Amino acid sequence: MKTIYLILTAGFLITSCSKENDGPSATLETLPVSQVEMPTQFAKDSITEIPLSYIRPTVCHSFYDFYYLREGSTRTVAVILLKENRGSSCPVSQTTYTIPLKFKPIALGTYHFKFWTGANSQGVDQYSEYDAVVNH
Repeated sequence: MKTIYLILTAGFLITSCSKENDGPSATLETLPVSQVEMPTQFAKDSITEIPLSYIRPTVCHSFYDFYYLREGSTRTVAVILLKENRGSSCPVSQTTYTIPLKFKPIALGTYHFKFWTGANSQGVDQYSEYDAVVNH
């Protein structure tokens, strides 16, 4: 997850150097996955949608993309939201949204998925982990 923050910080530094302020700015935030409906099997070269749920913290947040890291047969996933910075005019939402993660395995074998669920009180990243077999 430290890689996520480094990438996002670099992106903010590059885009935040504008001398103009023509309206509300926006930032990217990495949010935890709150629920996953994970299949146990996949078909090679076939796209499968994995429904992921997350909780939108305010009405100023909207889905932007997935953080998706491939390391061998392990996939690490989190949700990235765009937050429009409107000062105090962002009421709390706490609405749960479900979005599909499209996965297309290209090799037979077992894939290990790690869905980021946040950090514990010591700052250690926590994950919901699943194995899925690609056998046909």
